[in-house]
Amino acid sequence: MSDLIPVQAGAEYRTPSIVTLGEEAPSLSELFSFMSEAELRVQSLRMRISETVLTARGDETAYLEVSLRHPGYARITRRRSDQPLSRDYDVWITDGHVVRTYDAASNNASTRPLRWGVVGGERPELPAFARLVTPRTPLPAESIAETFIHPHGYARNVLVSGPVSIVGTAVLAGDREAFIVRADHPRSAFVLNDRPDHWIELGVDRMTGFLLLLAQHVGDQVTRHAEVTSLEVDPILGDEVFELHLSSDVRMLY
Repeated sequence: MSDLIPVQAGAEYRTPSIVTLGEEAPSLSELFSFMSEAELRVQSLRMRISETVLTARGDETAYLEVSLRHPGYARITRRRSDQPLSRDYDVWITDGHVVRTYDAASNNASTRPLRWGVVGGERPELPAFARLVTPRTPLPAESIAETFIHPHGYARNVLVSGPVSIVGTAVLAGDREAFIVRADHPRSAFVLNDRPDHWIELGVDRMTGFLLLLAQHVGDQVTRHAEVTSLEVDPILGDEVFELHLSSDVRMLY
């Protein structure tokens, strides 16, 4: 089913091939094409995500605040407490060239060049399933923010590795209509989840193609639930949003 996921090379702006979806329910191929171009439909966004993961210590919840402005600017604040004065948070910021991080709990910070991936990974002679896609604005690899805002890789590498179908619609993130997609026992999973009763539920925003919901199930048990609680499209984001102010006692790691 990997041929359902189109590959578009290059990070420069281009007009999405599908601007909006029609009134009728899309096919899987049309929906995945729509998802792959989600970031091309906005110039900036604010997104808040609540993510709960089942661990050996029980449920652990984190709250993410994502600000993004094309091309290249992104800020992600991840809080592991809902208390506004808690020091248990970290920040990831990029301008498209450099990544700056700060961990408030340890009072450590870092500055390093942004890594764009394997050189030559976008070559057109590569098969579609092996070709890399360069986003207009990069986000941390394999993070929930990357999955929600750049859903192309998750759709191609996980969803289509098992039976997948559109099962309905729901209202998410307050008032946004989303298509609900179910993928049963995808083969692209860790060993502990490689079982026939493992299934994934996704919510895809009908207007933008961003993910609004990601729920992983093992039988009746929800092992991971990430949901967008707020999505603001094309807000005005000044340069100050992507600045990181550090005190003199912060320890720079590199």
